[in-house]
Amino acid sequence: MALDDKISRQVSVEVFTQIYPPQTIETLVEQDAHIQKKERRVRHFVRVSVVWFVLMMAIWTRLAQARVWDKLTHKLLVLHPDEDLRLPGASALSSQRQLLGDELLRRLMEQCCHPLCSPQTPGAFYKGYRLMALDGTLFNVPDTPANDAAFGRSRNQYGKGAYPQIRCVSLLECGSHATIAMSLSPYTRQETHGAHDLLGWVQAGMLVMHDARLFGGGLWQGLRTRGAQVLSAIAEPILLGTGEREALSDGSDLTWLQPSKGAVYPLKKPMRIRVIEYRVTDKRLGELGKVSRLATTLLDEHASPALELIVQDHERWELELVYDEIKTHQRQQQKVLRSKTPQGVRQEVDATMLAHYAVRAVMLQAAEEAGLDPDRLSFTEAVFQISEAIDDAMVLAPEHGERLTQRLRRCLRHKLLPERHLRMNRREVKQVYNKHKPKKRRVPPPEPFQAHERFEDFVVLEVRYPLPTSKQEVLLALN
Repeated sequence: MALDDKISRQVSVEVFTQIYPPQTIETLVEQDAHIQKKERRVRHFVRVSVVWFVLMMAIWTRLAQARVWDKLTHKLLVLHPDEDLRLPGASALSSQRQLLGDELLRRLMEQCCHPLCSPQTPGAFYKGYRLMALDGTLFNVPDTPANDAAFGRSRNQYGKGAYPQIRCVSLLECGSHATIAMSLSPYTRQETHGAHDLLGWVQAGMLVMHDARLFGGGLWQGLRTRGAQVLSAIAEPILLGTGEREALSDGSDLTWLQPSKGAVYPLKKPMRIRVIEYRVTDKRLGELGKVSRLATTLLDEHASPALELIVQDHERWELELVYDEIKTHQRQQQKVLRSKTPQGVRQEVDATMLAHYAVRAVMLQAAEEAGLDPDRLSFTEAVFQISEAIDDAMVLAPEHGERLTQRLRRCLRHKLLPERHLRMNRREVKQVYNKHKPKKRRVPPPEPFQAHERFEDFVVLEVRYPLPTSKQEVLLALN
């Protein structure tokens, strides 16, 4: 480096440059009128380096933001010929974050985050449909007047919640755990609105799965208009009338979803859907005797048997695993975001999702090279190895970048997770004021499931309507 070189010009996260090309970031900066209006000349920073800095804040969450910049540049500082060169402080970094704003990161997600899996990726497709999940979560934000006014907080009979909260609704690819679109809104805005915000990112050939809270004719109509199919849990009071229903040979039945008055997102015309009802036969999987219900737009029972759809519905829980990866492992159980302004909060959540997408993209590449299911790779190990690779890349010449990337992928495959077993549904916790029963300390835990046991082995279809006589034997054979 020359004496007049800016440290920020050399800042780069080589591991992520294939996912977020610097040229793309520079183009977005040039198109951002807000940044161009306020940025007059380069001092310590260039915009691309600030983007990398914000992304690394979402990886190194235990470090203060000044320490994140120090970690990102300390080896460059050692190489710089000016021994008296000083690093910017926390106030300068906060000013740069404010100048960057949150719109650029949102446009970076729109441009670079897309489905990653190929038809050969294990567990990513069902009958040619790309498996997608739609759900929401909440992030606690610092308790400042600005955040409280912008986002709001929960309240109950005991008082208001400890922190304001921002609501995040995500559209996720189940096979790769990659979030391809996201809607941010205040706590007081329902998830249904966020789900409708994401309809523009739904593509033909997707099978979108969600839980019963998002079930609605308007949402389903929007998904079908874009060529996607839907599979969802439905609440107990829905679709249990004595209306016209046609029994199918696999135990499911067809019915009509009718428009309802007063709906925020109304269904314009009746929609033909298929209803599946079932019970579990093992108390480790849930409450015995309780009827679970699914609804889907896949109407052909021969192409999509009921038992297969019951199993596929569990893939939507991959989104819950993603939220666990982010909150528990990537954020290292930091309960509150660090940003004290609404703009900073939105920027931080965007950066968190962008960083998670980048880690998951690297993991998918490593898995595909060896023909592995991406679920076998450890997210915690990936965050650690990527952090080490970022540190190594700061002192390596550019021609060693590919070698470093290959070594990183080998490291990710070195420690594989065991194959997944069925998870037990033991709904008992220690917390006070909880709807579940208190934990029985003297009761031994249930026996774990064996590797060969599958969920479909413990499912019995619930038949509420008589089948044609000629099809009775088919149902008996199925059960």
